[in-house]
Amino acid sequence: MTAQPHPHVRFRRAIERGALWLAEDAARELPNLPLEDALQLVHLYAERGSPKYERAALRWLERYLTEGCPRLAHFAAITAKLACHEHPGSE
Repeated sequence: MTAQPHPHVRFRRAIERGALWLAEDAARELPNLPLEDALQLVHLYAERGSPKYERAALRWLERYLTEGCPRLAHFAAITAKLACHEHPGSE
């Protein structure tokens, strides 16, 4: 029997491979997904056209506001970039 890699290692590998469901599974096992990693998951949702994208992007922005110390212009730029990934009709 071999030991499973730590969930964070599995998460990073899944992100690198573009394996969305594996990344989600590993993220669920982590007590606190770091903000940078959470953004990688948001980008993977966008790449895969996942219906979870908008909600995940909004949750990430909320975390960014509370955990970081963003400047208003930087926050606006990031928000605009994330909004560019929205799918038509997703309101």
